[in-house]
Amino acid sequence: MSRIGLLLFCAVASVGCTSQSPTSAPVATTAPTTPTTASTTTTSTTVGDTATTLTPTTTAAFVPTPTYVFPFTGRNVSYGTRHAGYQAIDVFGCGANVVAPTSGTVTQVRTTDPWEPAINDPATRGGHYVTMIGDDGVRYYFAHLGAISTTEGAIVVPGDALGIMGQTGDARATECHTHFGISWPCPTVEWQVRRGEILPPKYLDAWRLGQQLSPTDEVAATLASSPNACADAAHAKSATNA
Repeated sequence: MSRIGLLLFCAVASVGCTSQSPTSAPVATTAPTTPTTASTTTTSTTVGDTATTLTPTTTAAFVPTPTYVFPFTGRNVSYGTRHAGYQAIDVFGCGANVVAPTSGTVTQVRTTDPWEPAINDPATRGGHYVTMIGDDGVRYYFAHLGAISTTEGAIVVPGDALGIMGQTGDARATECHTHFGISWPCPTVEWQVRRGEILPPKYLDAWRLGQQLSPTDEVAATLASSPNACADAAHAKSATNA
């Protein structure tokens, strides 16, 4: 389980968990004296009157390091350093391809545009959107898309097509752009956390240069400081419309 997944489990289950600093070294523990039930082969050799038992060590499954790419192609795009009201960013470059920034699974897709200016429901402002959860445990949200190129449940790798930058949702009243938010996944449908919890520009800058800067630690730290964010978001205005 990723650090983000563990922290989210602790928050939802209301249990105490001991967190570790992202840079802390693993803690060594005394091996149990009771044999495990894992399927291993034990070899015994006898030299004279002395028997030696060789027990193979168990190695953990290999987890590849996530790879990150700049999630906009086909157009020269631009973005600022802040977003009004919360931590996210708007990326400009109408018609740009929006692609997966890392490997993961597409978890939400909306192909309708229910936003109505007179109501201005925050749950529908994103128009057409795609949400994916990376193998790094981070949730990535792309909104105001003009076209969708993926489906819920799709397994994606870095650079796979998600959609096209457009002008849906409340972007109909502004310039064509894509809203990009980075957060942790919540267990229920909501829009308040999904829209963004950390600022993306430094990650976009790094990925644009081919640098492998991961948002995992910052997302985990922000979640640890806001353990009730998902629960609060579940009770926010029209959360189930998100």
